[in-house]
Amino acid sequence: MSDTTPTLRTSRLQCGLELVTERHPSQRSASVCWLVPGGTACDPLARGDGWGTLLSEFLLRGAGDLDSRGWSDAMDRLGANRSIAADTYHQRLSATVPGDRLVPTLALLVDVVRRPAFPEAALDGVRGLCLQELAGLEDDPAHLTQIRLDEIRFPSPFDRHGLGVEAHLNAATRDDLAAHWDEMARPDGSILAVAGAVDHDELVRTLDAALAGWSGASPRPVAAGTAVGGVRRIERDTAQVHLAIGFDGPVASDPDALAFRTAVGVLGSGTSSRLFLDVRERRGLAYAVGSRFEEGLAFGAVTISAGTTPERVAETLERIDAVLADYDEGPTDEEVRRIAVGLRSGGLMQQEQGPVRARQLALDTFRRGRPRSVEEILGSYDAIDPDDVRRVVRERMGPAWRAAATRCVLGPAEAVAGVD
Repeated sequence: MSDTTPTLRTSRLQCGLELVTERHPSQRSASVCWLVPGGTACDPLARGDGWGTLLSEFLLRGAGDLDSRGWSDAMDRLGANRSIAADTYHQRLSATVPGDRLVPTLALLVDVVRRPAFPEAALDGVRGLCLQELAGLEDDPAHLTQIRLDEIRFPSPFDRHGLGVEAHLNAATRDDLAAHWDEMARPDGSILAVAGAVDHDELVRTLDAALAGWSGASPRPVAAGTAVGGVRRIERDTAQVHLAIGFDGPVASDPDALAFRTAVGVLGSGTSSRLFLDVRERRGLAYAVGSRFEEGLAFGAVTISAGTTPERVAETLERIDAVLADYDEGPTDEEVRRIAVGLRSGGLMQQEQGPVRARQLALDTFRRGRPRSVEEILGSYDAIDPDDVRRVVRERMGPAWRAAATRCVLGPAEAVAGVD
């Protein structure tokens, strides 16, 4: 093995946390992605919609023996770029530092997870930031359309957008959030991934000592009931109409996931895609149109989005439906090659970014049960088979798939009324 080849290793620590490292001999920085249970789908159903987002801000307000300013100053002295964000299942703690400062940086992150300060005086400021972000949705109609679509196409609690409900945000107390974090932040279900300048064995020793006494598992959220489905119409006095159409897709561990991603890319990824060429270029119906596929643990999802004018809503939807219907036989060999090349080049560039690579290692471990090497990922793109993509289109993207779609439309009342 070349001394420049990344080395991928995994260990389960004594407390139950799963550690994944990928050492890059040529890199001098280390990037951390720590997934700790407690994301937006973990929020209490009846009164806690938005607690995950509150926690992602509140956790930054001091930990261990340090107050908010002291903790922030300590991270700055280490040269650590850091963030905390609420994902569906986890709080995602991220940091990138010089490799020789990884251990003290992790010590500060351990305090965030195990000994957060949660100062009462900081809660109103945290709450205010979250309320501002929630209110800002009205200024971003395209984003608003997407999250309202998610509310009808996913079952509870996966129908949440994460920004919360105003009443729940206002009612949350310091003790509510502290108790919820204590229940959720457990090692069994936590995944810590580090990419770059990292010594795996040293990290095992360091973390086993730092996390001694941490134990337990938290409940993983599961679907409650079924999705609402159908069509959601949002009346707004806007000059444009925003459309979002949702379809089911395979989960990350599904063997068809990559072929499905390729098929969706042919439909709506880039200026050579079928939707772009038909709806925008040839007919001028929409100023933007495209599709994306998101793979998850419990659900996979395809979204087709478009922006058009009120008088062209009906025709835009008709053409999108027509392009989908014409796709029953799947893509050509050349269309598959185009997407495969794009996936490989994009994947290669992303793997060279430490934070992106650390996050991918953590998410692969969570969603697929194991991390993948860069060589495995790029090799999977090289092995995409046009015949297999066409099989997936025939078997999984046919009339029944299209008929089960959900739709959300935002625009003037007269424009959205006719969408069904």
